[in-house]
Amino acid sequence: MAKHAAPEAVAKKPRRRFKGIIITLVSILAVLGVLFAAAGIFMWQYLDYDYDSTIQHMTDEQLGITNITLTKKVTNIALFGVDSRNPEGYTGNTDSIMIVSLDEIHNKVKITSVMRDTLVHMGDHGYRKINSAYAKGGPELALKTLNESFDLNIRHYATVNFAGMIDIVNAIGGVEVEITEAERVAANRLIVEKGPNLGTEKDKIQKAGLQTLTGVQAVCWSRLRSVSTADGVSNDFGRTDRQRVVMEAMFDRITGMGASKYPALVEALLPYVRTSLSYSDILGMASAVLGDTTFEQTRIPQKEYIINADYRDKTGSSTVYYNLDYAAKVLHAFVYDDIQPADYIAQNGVDKTPWAK
Repeated sequence: MAKHAAPEAVAKKPRRRFKGIIITLVSILAVLGVLFAAAGIFMWQYLDYDYDSTIQHMTDEQLGITNITLTKKVTNIALFGVDSRNPEGYTGNTDSIMIVSLDEIHNKVKITSVMRDTLVHMGDHGYRKINSAYAKGGPELALKTLNESFDLNIRHYATVNFAGMIDIVNAIGGVEVEITEAERVAANRLIVEKGPNLGTEKDKIQKAGLQTLTGVQAVCWSRLRSVSTADGVSNDFGRTDRQRVVMEAMFDRITGMGASKYPALVEALLPYVRTSLSYSDILGMASAVLGDTTFEQTRIPQKEYIINADYRDKTGSSTVYYNLDYAAKVLHAFVYDDIQPADYIAQNGVDKTPWAK
């Protein structure tokens, strides 16, 4: 695994920027493949989606893949959420970065959030936040950066933009999540503030507890950074946790839907998705989620091995700085060996060694 050379720190420059998160939905495509096949409904006329064939013609070297020993029984797909209000726009920084792992060995779907402020080396662009890779070089550079940073073999991606998230959640009848009173109050402030810009009514959350959230409610709840989660996780850590909660809630909702709901869901979903997955890829993924599939989730990094949670790059941007080689080991244990990050850390300790020069 290649080592990562240490960047030079610069003086801190305070900056605050409010940005929305996107819950990306490639796992839904896999579920749709299962549902269509199971019901004998092949609705390809609905699947006129934005298919990107460019990645199919790229070599492993171009995609930053060097580890050819990783099992093909685990398929990793990059999930990107771009902060775009244009329904046809797929440019800009990725406010949400996830890796969905379809694990046929253990019959699991695993979601790993990669914190958008992760400091990585990005080729000629130098040391940058990982969320800028998509803006600087599209999905090609974003995939290469993920593969090089975490020693992965990702060959597919799906991107969803912000404009479609509300419609998608509404199309599946909302998502059921547990929220605290503090989260409810904070989310309602966002709903009032951002609702008109999102083209929706001020649909406030009425009470705390287990709630079925509408599209705008789910989006605003997922964007929260100012209050902690029910588990006491705050800032971007809490936000990535909420992303995965909504993803799991969507997964549960879709797998429980009847066939009569499929057309509306496909119609709502596909206009907002760009992906390198072909029709055959989508159906081929179906076997990975058939049967008694378990859904698991985690985050990179874990707090235990962060070196600096407010490290400033040369542009003055706040980044999260940690040993990427160690993070790759934790990620590989979770994705391929089915070992939870907490268990790996307990067994192997942590490595906060700064990147080698």
